[in-house]
Formats: sequence, structure tokens, C-alpha cells
Amino acid sequence: MKRHTRAALAVAALALVIPVSGCASLLSPQQTADYQYNGGDGAWGTVGDVEVRGLMLIMDESGTGPAQLFFTLINKGDSSASVSLDVSGESFTESVAAGKTFVQDPQSPASSTTDPIVLDSIDAKPGDLIDITVSTGGQEKTIQAQVLSDSLPYYEEYVPTESPSAVPTEDATGSTGEETSPAEGSTSTESATTAAEG
Repeated sequence: MKRHTRAALAVAALALVIPVSGCASLLSPQQTADYQYNGGDGAWGTVGDVEVRGLMLIMDESGTGPAQLFFTLINKGDSSASVSLDVSGESFTESVAAGKTFVQDPQSPASSTTDPIVLDSIDAKPGDLIDITVSTGGQEKTIQAQVLSDSLPYYEEYVPTESPSAVPTEDATGSTGEETSPAEGSTSTESATTAAEG
């Protein structure tokens, strides 16, 4: 009886060890070191010495309006890098000093700029992936970025209401001058004064 009991216990122990060791082989130290988890929204990629993180666009849920572009650039090289991003026929270039980070998110305390990047239209709708070509130092890479919308409440404040290029045009022509309060129209007044002095 004892021999049978010991044999049964040995078989049971072996049955437990085999699947556990099999799972361990799927997550070997080498494999886990090569695996990269991209947490949060936005796409990641590396071009030369520059790491691109949080690359995405946010637009109205209808998909008919402009979209705002967000990204973070991390220069891990020894010299300054000029980084260009091409999306839907438009190009944007930023210079990132060696060892520094550039954040394009005007509403974030960590942002490197107060100016948003707004595209009048893009070749995608909310829920789509859009190709954005990032180039620096003679190298380039196309990264598929998410197009998000204000269907998520915490993105409502990031949806652009109009193209920034349309605002100066209206102010300069004075088409909205009669409807604008003096405080809001200060830019137009200053432009007119400068023109008169010139």
C-alpha cells in the first residue's frame, strides 16, 4: 500500500511541476527584458537617439472638426536634435537639446510650450489609427497614432473648437470687430495701431 501511495504522490507532484515550468519558460528573463509595455494613451517609438512617447490626436466625437496633436520627445543623444513630425500633409519641427525632453501639451504643467498644435483636418476619425512620420538626423519612422475624442470625459478640454489660423484672419479683416468686446479685441487694436505707425 505504501509503495502505491508514494507512486501516486510522485505522479501528482510531477503533474504540477510540468505546467508551472512551462509557464516559466514563456517569461524567461531574456524575453521579459525585451518586452516593452506602453502604458496610457498614445503611441511610442524610437527614431535615432530620440524617443517618441504619447503620440496621439484628439478631436470632436463627430470627427468633423480640427484635431490637436500631442507628443513627448526625449533626446538621448549627445547633441541637439531637430525632430520633424509629418501628419496629414502638415509638418511640425521641434528642436530638443541633448539629454532633454520636449512635451507638447499646453495644458500640462510639464509642457515645454503654451502653443497647441492644431490641424484643420486629418485623414482619420475618432477610433482610427493615423500614420505620423517622425524624422531626425537623417532617419525616419512611421508611427501609427491613436485618434481619440471627447467621448471620454477627461479629453473634453483638449478638443480644439476652431483652427488657430482662422482667428488672426478674422481679427485682421475686422469681420468680427463689432461683436468683440474691447478686451477680447485688444489684438486687433494693437495690430491696427502698429500698421498705422508703420
